[in-house]
Amino acid sequence: MSKSALLLVVLGACAVEPVDGSVTDSDDPATETNVPRIAANALSPSMLAYTLLTTAQLDGTGAAAMGANASARKVLNYAAGCALDATQTVNFTVGGVNFTLYGAMGMVPAWTSRAITTDEAAWISACVLARVNLTSASITISARGSMANLSSTSDELANYRIEEGAFWGNTFVDLGSLQAYACNGVDQAANDTYGDLPLRQCAQWDGVTGSNLTPCGFHYAGLCTTACSTTGPYANCSFQGGAAQADVVTTFLYGSLP
Repeated sequence: MSKSALLLVVLGACAVEPVDGSVTDSDDPATETNVPRIAANALSPSMLAYTLLTTAQLDGTGAAAMGANASARKVLNYAAGCALDATQTVNFTVGGVNFTLYGAMGMVPAWTSRAITTDEAAWISACVLARVNLTSASITISARGSMANLSSTSDELANYRIEEGAFWGNTFVDLGSLQAYACNGVDQAANDTYGDLPLRQCAQWDGVTGSNLTPCGFHYAGLCTTACSTTGPYANCSFQGGAAQADVVTTFLYGSLP
C-alpha cells in the first residue's frame, strides 16, 4: 500500500498559492483513495513571523484580514488545513484577487461559523507548528494527539512508526506573542539520520552551546519523555518547568527504525 493511500489522519493538504491568485493543492484529491486531501507539509520557519491569525470567525472577511499578504496567507493556508474538514472551503478577496482555502483535518470545523476558543486556537497552533520543515521539503507526516480528530488508523500506526517529536505554542496574534515549543521524540533522539528525519529538524536541539532552541528557532524542551507527562502521543508538555500545555501535536514519519 502506498504512503498516501494509508493516511486518514495525517496532516492535511497545504494549499499553495500560484501567481494568478487562485489556491490549489499539490495533490489532486480526486486521485486519492479514502483520503480527502493529502499534500506537502513544508512551511518554512521564517513564515511564522508573518502570521496574522486571530480567533475571529474564518469567513470571507476574517480570512481577508488573516491573509492580507502573501506571507500571511502561507500560514493561513496551513491553519485552515488543520482546522477545517475536507468538505469545507473559504473564499476571500485581497487586492481584487480571489483566493480559496481548503480544509483537510477537521480539528475545529466550527471556525467558519464562529470565533474559536483559546483551547481550539492552541490545537490549531500546535498543528501549524508541527507542519514546519527546516528544509521546506515536502514530507508527509502523521499527526497524533488527544483530540478525536487526531486518532490514528491501524494502517497508520503500522506504517508511520518513526517518532519525531511534539509541538505546542501560539500562532494567534490576538492571544499574545508568537510562541513555538518542541521536544525531541524517542526515535529522533536515537537515530536522527534515518528516513525522513534529516528533512525535518524542528523538534531537536540546534547543538549550539548554551542554546535552548531548535534549528527552526523553536524553544527546545528536551526529550519528550521528560518534558511531557504521557508517552507518545504526548500531552501536558512544558518548557523549563513552565506551565504544562495539554494541546500538543506529536509527529510520526513513515517507516520504522532498523
